[in-house]
Amino acid sequence: MSATLAQKESLSRSVFSDGSYADHFRPDERDNPFRSLYAAKRRDLLEIAGSRPGSRLLDLGGGPGRIAVPLARSHTVTLADISADMLTRAARAAERSGAPANGLTLIRVDAREPLPFPAGSFEFVIAADLIVHLPDPTAALREMRRVLAPGGRLLVDTTNHNPLWMLRHPGYVGRRPGRWLRTWRAGGVLPEWSGIVTHHSRAQFHRMLADAGLHIIEERTYGSPLAPKWLLAVCEAGMTETTSPRHRDPLAGSR
Repeated sequence: MSATLAQKESLSRSVFSDGSYADHFRPDERDNPFRSLYAAKRRDLLEIAGSRPGSRLLDLGGGPGRIAVPLARSHTVTLADISADMLTRAARAAERSGAPANGLTLIRVDAREPLPFPAGSFEFVIAADLIVHLPDPTAALREMRRVLAPGGRLLVDTTNHNPLWMLRHPGYVGRRPGRWLRTWRAGGVLPEWSGIVTHHSRAQFHRMLADAGLHIIEERTYGSPLAPKWLLAVCEAGMTETTSPRHRDPLAGSR
């Protein structure tokens, strides 16, 4: 998100569905202060999901298809997003990439509502840059768990509520001291997004996943090791045994 776009007045939740979110979500633009982190996270998502070709995969809130389109070459992918404009962008990206027509299904879905898929429909569910936009992320996570097939994996991230990551990315906020203070106090949420975006601490993130019946089998971070910008969890449906969320192969036991 550029500093210029970040200076706008308070935004409403309609920004996600009316087509204007594309003006804010520009992860690959050169002036995006998080460009390299977005790229690293995308590489990881493609690597983890790409290791099991032929899987049925749901990219929930997948926007313009940065994840779904390349995976459609080797997976059966459903890209679900609340924005018709984003789905149009994804369709164009798929056409340009030469992805097989039968590899990608586009569907308009509101992730705040029950998902329109039977239980156990997907070996992978990806929810990148999504749950910070949802008023009840735990309910959405329960739906993601429901549509996971046995042995399936959920790849989901959140933005860290610890605002120390802002210090490494001053272009995110701009130069106004009052804006810096408001953003810092809001856990890194810019003032104009404060009513529709919520960042989470690692403890909150873990608790939401556990409450949704999900078990973390691996966690990756993006940014400073002490205060990363993003936390990415690779999850499966809750197990009876206790295992560490760190240092475990995300596909262990599923090969």
